[in-house]
Amino acid sequence: MFVEVQPNDPAATRRAAFIAVTPFRRVGLEPDAARVGAGFLEDVTLELARWPGIEVLAGRTSFALPEAELEPRRMHETYGVTHLVDGSLRAAPEGLQVGADLIEANSGRVLWSQRLQLPSRPSPAAQEDAAALLANQICARLNLGRLAQVRSRPVSSLEAYDCWLRGHERLRRATAEDDEAARELFERALSIDPTYARAYAGLSLSHFKRWNWRRATPQEEADDRLSLEYARRAEELDDLDPIVQLVLGRTHVYRRNFAQGRARLERALELSPNVADLLMQAAPLWAYLGEPERAAGMAAKAFRLNPLHDPWYPLTAAIPHFCARRLEAALELLERAPPNIVFEQHAVTAACLALLDRVAEARAHVPKFLEEFRVSINGGREPDPARAVRQLLDANPFCRDEDLALLVEGLGRVGLTAEPSAPTPASPAAEEARFVRSGGLWEAAYAGKSAHLPDMKGCRDLALLLAAPGERIHCMDLAGRAAEGDAGAAMDGRARAACQRRIRDLQEQMADAERDGDLARTERLGAELDALIEQLSAAMGLGGRGRKLDDPAEKARTAVTWRIRSAVKKIAEAHPALGRHLELSVRTGAFCAYTPERPVRWAT
Repeated sequence: MFVEVQPNDPAATRRAAFIAVTPFRRVGLEPDAARVGAGFLEDVTLELARWPGIEVLAGRTSFALPEAELEPRRMHETYGVTHLVDGSLRAAPEGLQVGADLIEANSGRVLWSQRLQLPSRPSPAAQEDAAALLANQICARLNLGRLAQVRSRPVSSLEAYDCWLRGHERLRRATAEDDEAARELFERALSIDPTYARAYAGLSLSHFKRWNWRRATPQEEADDRLSLEYARRAEELDDLDPIVQLVLGRTHVYRRNFAQGRARLERALELSPNVADLLMQAAPLWAYLGEPERAAGMAAKAFRLNPLHDPWYPLTAAIPHFCARRLEAALELLERAPPNIVFEQHAVTAACLALLDRVAEARAHVPKFLEEFRVSINGGREPDPARAVRQLLDANPFCRDEDLALLVEGLGRVGLTAEPSAPTPASPAAEEARFVRSGGLWEAAYAGKSAHLPDMKGCRDLALLLAAPGERIHCMDLAGRAAEGDAGAAMDGRARAACQRRIRDLQEQMADAERDGDLARTERLGAELDALIEQLSAAMGLGGRGRKLDDPAEKARTAVTWRIRSAVKKIAEAHPALGRHLELSVRTGAFCAYTPERPVRWAT
């Protein structure tokens, strides 16, 4: 049974909207077109549910309600819905016309409308792309409307999500004053909801920016540490939030922890593969990781899904094209971007022009680069050009030496060279260590000391993690249970894809059964379809339901976390140095990992 969401519901303070997608009215549709329309509606529901901060009423609930129950104010009072997506599907000469209205539930006002055209038999990719486009536009409109409302309100009256929204806006202004204001907003969010993972992600971003852009400040060491600590804290609280995974991935990439950064970015894309802002923010990170073609594809998709994008899109999209040696395309994007978004903007523009043998034009950007460095990085002091270049090279974490060399070559053609840097210290040799089971005991040898421990399940978990440093292992795998097909919130990507394919098959079979008048078969298929949608809804977070304590994935998460922590505690008693190392290096949760701060080669 559903009840109205109360004002003090903690979940309500951390979301942009609670949306119900109502059954679209079907006007003059043939069975094939009706089948396409049903699949498209399901795709829209799923895409909305992937958006960070958006919650969606489970499709089986809204689809089962009689028309009278779908009146906006009634949906608001009964289920706590804040917005409805209402629409129609019509036959058109070109195929199928889709109309969608975004309605404010408590007032019934239409806030925004959109019309899309689908071919009569769209490919699955085209249908999913159209659904993602519609979801991006709906969610962008929701956030813009809410941001407009909260800008003028005092901080003391804001909810946690409002604080995140305003804080994120301040971070994009890229000034020291705005960064500080953003931190205050994120701290306010945590005072409202101490478990709000995204507020910790925001704090991480604010410290990351000061560390990466203003490394000469006295706070450098603290910002470096806090940016990672806050990002890790965010992941511990909610490892299913794609923004949290993106922030942690960015932090690792800029710290040159490329393997860990790659794993977090893959996870962010798995959770939200069609959110335009997330795709665009991830694109330069994949270019830094040495995959510029994949990065350029993400940027192109973000442009397609968000035609009315923010001004920072072109600048961000330029990095993948630069790394792919498409200098003309990179330059065109750089010239479309507003000036002075980031201090390196004019330097990269100069490098592109110089590499295209347009040296005179390139030289005009050198004083602009140095002026932006003076204002943004150097505290108003006159800059040393060599130091400015060194800062630029340090602030762009190219994984491939050839990408860094390309930027250095372009800058060198206009007289910008870095001061000689201290030789990079050789990476320390990996320390040899042992964690081996022998009989009924475990032998642990680390930092010149050995200890023997009783056999515990947590030791077996640790052995698996130590054997795969940097690899994220799902708690269900450690618990000895297959995750695929599980109805909990940690359903993996393959299981979700299989579930979605089966849903489409069932929709087609139901259409055939309805056409043939086979009511028994229609009812049987409908029951299976409802069960699958419920399963997928739980995995994707539809209806705003959190992970239930009786879900298999949540049981595994709790059990594995407890036994690993118990084992580490026992190890610390017998071998304090190893215990401390494991406390710092082992992460638990839905995914567990061993990420050592210094290289260790384990025999397990």
